[in-house]
Amino acid sequence: MSTLHRLETKLENVPTNVRNEIESLQALFPRPSDGPIESNTPARVTHTVAKPASLSNPQTLTPSGELEVPEFDEHPNAVNANGLVSISFSQHAVILWPGARDILPQRLLEAHEKLGKNYVGDTEVNRPPLPMYIYPFPPQAGDVWLETLPLAMIKGLSTAFFATFNPFTPIMDKNFYFAFTLGAAIESGFGYTIESCLVLNIMALGCLAVNAHCEGDYPLPGTPGAHFEPPEWMAVVQEEPPGLRFFNEARRRIGFLMCDNDIQSCQFYLLSSVYYSQILRPMDSWAMIHRAATCCLSMLTGHDVNFDEWEGDMKSRVYWSCLMNETILVQELHLPPSGLSRFEEVVPIPKFIGFETLGFVSSRYSSVEDIDDSFFQYHFLAQVAHRIILTRIRHSLYFYSDTGTFPRPAVNAELHHQLSQWRLNLPQALQFSDTVSLATPPATTAASPHNPISPHHQSSPNTRPLSPAVAVSEAMLRGRYMIAKFHIGRPYLYKALRIPSQLSEEDLEQVRSGLLNAMNWPIILGIFRDVKSCIPIKFAFCSQFFGQVLLFYCIAHSPDSRVRSTLPPGWEQWNREMMRFLGDCAEHSPAVAKDFELLQLL
Repeated sequence: MSTLHRLETKLENVPTNVRNEIESLQALFPRPSDGPIESNTPARVTHTVAKPASLSNPQTLTPSGELEVPEFDEHPNAVNANGLVSISFSQHAVILWPGARDILPQRLLEAHEKLGKNYVGDTEVNRPPLPMYIYPFPPQAGDVWLETLPLAMIKGLSTAFFATFNPFTPIMDKNFYFAFTLGAAIESGFGYTIESCLVLNIMALGCLAVNAHCEGDYPLPGTPGAHFEPPEWMAVVQEEPPGLRFFNEARRRIGFLMCDNDIQSCQFYLLSSVYYSQILRPMDSWAMIHRAATCCLSMLTGHDVNFDEWEGDMKSRVYWSCLMNETILVQELHLPPSGLSRFEEVVPIPKFIGFETLGFVSSRYSSVEDIDDSFFQYHFLAQVAHRIILTRIRHSLYFYSDTGTFPRPAVNAELHHQLSQWRLNLPQALQFSDTVSLATPPATTAASPHNPISPHHQSSPNTRPLSPAVAVSEAMLRGRYMIAKFHIGRPYLYKALRIPSQLSEEDLEQVRSGLLNAMNWPIILGIFRDVKSCIPIKFAFCSQFFGQVLLFYCIAHSPDSRVRSTLPPGWEQWNREMMRFLGDCAEHSPAVAKDFELLQLL
């Protein structure tokens, strides 16, 4: 009853929350009348963003939300006293849906039963740990190899990281890193300091970034030409997985620093999480996220935080980076949440206050690249706002009733409206169409399947993104919009499989919309067929595709002709694209390999 009361309160407050959130987004993303965005370059991020009156300077934060209870499928699809079924947000739970189990092949269900109810997490937990060996570079350098690394290599790997991963996961401040962190690590001879750990992690991710440039034939940042030219130190990248030697050196050093909870420690654990995520080790990634969340909680609880200063704004950046990535894994793998979400209403969206405003960095660190930085900053802020909307979708829509009265159309319409407002309030440089093309199947999609968003960063059908980071940012923004539309439709897919006879025309339209938005996700098409080293949150996409393949199969084999008629044209080709992606990732994750084996039984 308490849960239902909280849900009712949330729904009653949705219009007010939507209005407040739109107003905050309008302040964050200035409209053309406030500050026009140039047609050829995205506007700089200004630091005069209005903030709610409750965010005083400085402030002591108090968590506003309740501690979230983790989802477990001990009794999947159990009906509570009020006749409502809580629908799991996890895509792996689709195989447990009652209607789906009536349609899926018996051999698949039997194979799933043998694996166990939480086979994904169990498989990842029991996989061999990441190798602990370290190959010096060059081999004859011995134990002091880090002290003999060429400065050009250290700078090149760091620059590659900041040009590839940091733009869409802005954990680090580039100016602070090059002004202080890098120098401190080198001066200590890569000793047992947090600066050494940070630099080593950045170099590990830099190896993956260089690999991505090589895969896509992109020139490394700061190098002339239009194609990839291997640097003299290219051999350091050629390791499996790339960057492991640096990552292992960082792991060895953090042992003596593991109890620190400051912002640099938080950055280290987040960087570690990104590395584990890129090499498809989701449980290791979650462990690092959970440790980073502990750092965030330590920094935010019981301390005065001034979010209008650089340090407070950095805490906001790491908070939102941590929360967004934690939410994905917690919901998919039924892992215990850290409690970080309780601060969602009181930690402001970051303003990206530049470190140079403190006067510590000379003007040489301010360059034309800052304009590009603002482009990525807007992308990140838009994705933070999207995460808030997605959380609301889950809390207000993911219920089912045998009476057919839930999901409620009014709630569904409100969520669609909120998502549309999110898209419409994006700056002009980030705008994209909400139309989904049915004419062009994935197999013939151009190198960049995304709509142009600005002449400076556009990816037209006859061109490709200007860099791997631009490719990821464009794809993630449009992809997140489609993911949210799909998730709004999932409760109706649940209803369509469980009680198809009670579907209204509105329900069928929601099923059709959900299936349509489950297709042609840009993050695995076009340039990403080659540039696989920089595809973000790979495990999350693998999980999504596992559930989507099952859903398409169930809808296609539904005994109800009205349900079958909701399948969009080209879904078979998209099914093959998802299976191709899962097959590629299965080589790097035993859990994804088991998913792939189950789907092959279809």
